[in-house]
Amino acid sequence: MQQLATQQNEVPVVSIQNVEKRYGKFTALSKMSLDIQPGAHILILGPNGAGKTTLIKSIMGILNFRGRILIDGIDVNKDPRGAKKVIGYVPQNYAFYEALTIYDHAVLTTRLKNLGREQIEEKLRLVNLWDARTRRVRACSDGMKQRLGIALALIGNPKLLLLDEPTSNVDLRGQLEFQKILRSLLKQGKTMITTSHLTGLGELATEVIVLDRGKIVTRGPPDELMSRLSVNDTIFLRVKEADEPGITKLASDLGAFDFESDGDWLRATVPSKIKLGVVKGLMNGPYPIADIIIERSQIESEYVKLLQSGAVGMRDGGN
Repeated sequence: MQQLATQQNEVPVVSIQNVEKRYGKFTALSKMSLDIQPGAHILILGPNGAGKTTLIKSIMGILNFRGRILIDGIDVNKDPRGAKKVIGYVPQNYAFYEALTIYDHAVLTTRLKNLGREQIEEKLRLVNLWDARTRRVRACSDGMKQRLGIALALIGNPKLLLLDEPTSNVDLRGQLEFQKILRSLLKQGKTMITTSHLTGLGELATEVIVLDRGKIVTRGPPDELMSRLSVNDTIFLRVKEADEPGITKLASDLGAFDFESDGDWLRATVPSKIKLGVVKGLMNGPYPIADIIIERSQIESEYVKLLQSGAVGMRDGGN
């Protein structure tokens, strides 16, 4: 696993120091402090209104706030333009010119950043859009638009990439394509902050931070946080109606629970640690099973339980 954001042996790419943002009586960020080291991928989770987007906008210098934020050593309040030069931003809803082609958008971005065109092919190939570069944006899928947004944000090779709710508007295929791109960026050592209310990105993070009401509820490596929670997966079994009682009894003996029947399908909840044993036991049992589907728990949904149960306290200077 890559180095965590809390280690202190490198100069942080991002240093957030006692940052507070209020809207009247409402506190969106409450004296938040956080250091993010080079090469880290920080996944920030939390319900709507937790402060995720406010934090991103503060890092970008869009909002006024109390406290201090340094990006690659640049004070956001004192030199917002300088800070923006080392940030690549991918918003939840990217505003494209629908009549322009993918390549035209890349050219426009290089002009806005006062750069040459030599990076365009590299960035479009990274997100698998080079062969589609002549396609107009209006003809692109939501997933393609998302990948284009990432390519444009990467032009100029910023040290920090901010992704605000990146998979909220794309289908499963788009989410899988996005995860593939993230893996590539992580291999390159790119420092990233991704905000989400519920997506399948936890396994790609070096550290997860859970926000609620502008405060850090808990933080840590994904594996460490998951070890504190009892995580369950769901299995779907396609069976004959006559065999359902026997299969239910066998699955229950193997450790499954919370059964529900829907036509030819039997659904059951299985603790993640024993799911392979349950499946093996069912396949070797006396009842024929036509099909099995395993639906893994979204680990982000397990993190959200922290907000509901208070199962994990604040740590590492969380506030």
